Amino acid sequence: GRTFNIGICTSKPFIKRIQDTVIGGRARNFFSMISVTKKLPLSRVIQGIWLKSYQKDHIAFTRSVASAPIPEIDSDELVKQLDAKDPGLLVLDVRSPEELASGTIRGFYNVPTPVFKQADTGPLDRAIHERIKHAKEVVVHCLFCSPGKRGPTAASALQQRLQVLGITPAPAVRVLKGGIDAFMAKHAGRSDLVTLPPGGWKVQVH
Repeated sequence: GRTFNIGICTSKPFIKRIQDTVIGGRARNFFSMISVTKKLPLSRVIQGIWLKSYQKDHIAFTRSVASAPIPEIDSDELVKQLDAKDPGLLVLDVRSPEELASGTIRGFYNVPTPVFKQADTGPLDRAIHERIKHAKEVVVHCLFCSPGKRGPTAASALQQRLQVLGITPAPAVRVLKGGIDAFMAKHAGRSDLVTLPPGGWKVQVH
């Protein structure tokens, strides 16, 4: 069957929006069955399903049981877009500020990984509204971007937060395959695309 990402908050308009848009078909029937069994209004049942809440009257979000992986983009494809100077492209570097000294892709925007994990969503929301939501495509990367590592984890959190905030149209989120290490392995010589320290690119394992 299908899986659903369900965002819950105490706001009645949002509860109504969930009823109208998120919950349909079998999911609606499932919640309706609970409603009848417990003799509670459907909205009360939905509102009572709390998986995690970060602050009062703010939307909480959950991952679906089997969330789809974020699509990847390889280094060569990213270089083509960088060469084309695509104004809708945003390279989102989620490494720590200390790691940036080892080398960066020109034009990058830095939002460190902890911002995507902390309970206070304020800093992430500001980054989204100030910069991220204006892009058409966001390419997220860390050092290696292996499955389950910082890049894919941050990309997944970003995509969910865009949905929760109701950003429409939302930028397409992709992960740089192999991270900046794979990118530098092939394109470190492109001084027009990368910024490197005097010693060149050196892998810093974290």
